[in-house]
Amino acid sequence: MTDQSDEAKAGGFGARLGKIGRSIAQNPVRSIQIVFFTLVAIIVLQNLETTSIDVLFWSFAALPKLVLIFASMIVGALAWELARRLKG
Repeated sequence: MTDQSDEAKAGGFGARLGKIGRSIAQNPVRSIQIVFFTLVAIIVLQNLETTSIDVLFWSFAALPKLVLIFASMIVGALAWELARRLKG
């Protein structure tokens, strides 16, 4: 006799959950990538509406929020890298 339940033998939820667990254990980087890209897709879908921004005497109208988010991320990364290099 085996220790497998009837549900696992029939391919029920428990068996599928076990397969998912083994897949995550064998490919942890792939699992993290899937979660990351899912979160990115959610953020993209939530930020498609347009907005305007005024910077000093420039005015940028009708830009998607997503463009502003990515632009601010890039400016922040560049500032971080510049500060890191100047520090030494």
